[in-house]
Amino acid sequence: MTLPYDTTNGTSPGELDNNPYMAPDPAPESLAAESAGTIIPAFDFRVDYAAVTVMGQGRKANQDSLRCVPELGLFIIADGMGGHAAGEVASRLAIDEVEKALGEEATRQLVREYARDPNLEGRRLIYRCMEEAARRANAAVIAAGQEDHERHGMGTTLDFVLLVRDRAFFAHVGDSRAYLVRPTITLQLTHDHAAYDSLRTSGKRMPQRMVRSPLSNSIGHRKTLKVDTLFVDLATRDRIVLCTDGVFDVYDEERLLGQAMRKGPVAEVSRRLARLARKRGPNDDTTAITIAVKRRFAKRPADAGPRSQDIQTLAASPLLDGLETAFVLSTITAGVEVDLLKGDEIPRAVANDRVAYVVIDGMVELPNGRTLGPSGLLMAESLLDVARRGPLPKVTEDARLLRIRQTDFEEVCTHNTALAAELYKRIARHLASLQG
Repeated sequence: MTLPYDTTNGTSPGELDNNPYMAPDPAPESLAAESAGTIIPAFDFRVDYAAVTVMGQGRKANQDSLRCVPELGLFIIADGMGGHAAGEVASRLAIDEVEKALGEEATRQLVREYARDPNLEGRRLIYRCMEEAARRANAAVIAAGQEDHERHGMGTTLDFVLLVRDRAFFAHVGDSRAYLVRPTITLQLTHDHAAYDSLRTSGKRMPQRMVRSPLSNSIGHRKTLKVDTLFVDLATRDRIVLCTDGVFDVYDEERLLGQAMRKGPVAEVSRRLARLARKRGPNDDTTAITIAVKRRFAKRPADAGPRSQDIQTLAASPLLDGLETAFVLSTITAGVEVDLLKGDEIPRAVANDRVAYVVIDGMVELPNGRTLGPSGLLMAESLLDVARRGPLPKVTEDARLLRIRQTDFEEVCTHNTALAAELYKRIARHLASLQG
């Protein structure tokens, strides 16, 4: 299927051609999957999606794998590693296991129940199902490697998204990435599980472009697996992009990557990402899935319930206190809601950037012994790109936090200078109060 050119974004094909990061790909044979106006069970919006995977030059096999399963609301990518085509085996096997696990009737029933009643416990049950799917993939890859000595030690990254109601649930292992692309901002949702990740968590920023370091966590790496999970609320015109490192590594600036993801129909976006990767980093396999959230066709009676309460909690934080509602809503588009459990440390850096947090519910203890509850603001200095060292805050009661990266906060401020002035004023006031 070929989609007509989307004229609603104000960009013509000629304008795209003039930008090396934006030029469309003339090779339609690279398109692996595409669909327009798809209805997904238990999801309230129609979606367009397109997927591309391209083998690196000189390689004997493409070790990336992807899967689009709209009947489950499931989209998956994996970037395999290992000789003798073992990476290809690992990535495909991991995807098979995830699809099998999330396609089970018990899981589908859980998804349907959450769509009817999106409560916190239901959300955590979905997380558990996604984590269990990743662990099953891990066990399957390890077992396959033990059965064939030529594939011993094979592994893969794994990222998948599950669309439910008006939300997207993500699971992440390794250094492929998930992005949320909105009309005025692009959020990197996942952070790389790489050897330098502990440095970033301690608050030390790493260069935007550097030699890739070994993975510290992947499918097939070891029996103990770390699975990151998070969710985001979705609206018409949002986009989700899943991609392997062969795609995002070739972009010198995150802003340019966001532009490439935002412009044009989804098929064009996926091809464009693959085209530039093939041109500037031809030896790596490249894979991208682009999902566009289109018209909403289902409206549920309880949509405004808990979400309204969360907005009130966020609006009472030192960062947003006294702002008009439109400014509050504009600011929180830069945030991602995360769940942390009692005993978890709260990192100062995620996705190669410093981060701040607003507590939505739960309790957090600061290194000085002070506790923060709902509306509390953590690490405000991160929004000014200021590093802090020392012990990390800890969760003392299971918590939900709105996490805001400095780069995303800066993008919001650049887009609206009046809002920026109000936000920086509140950050300064908050930091001064801490000194007092």
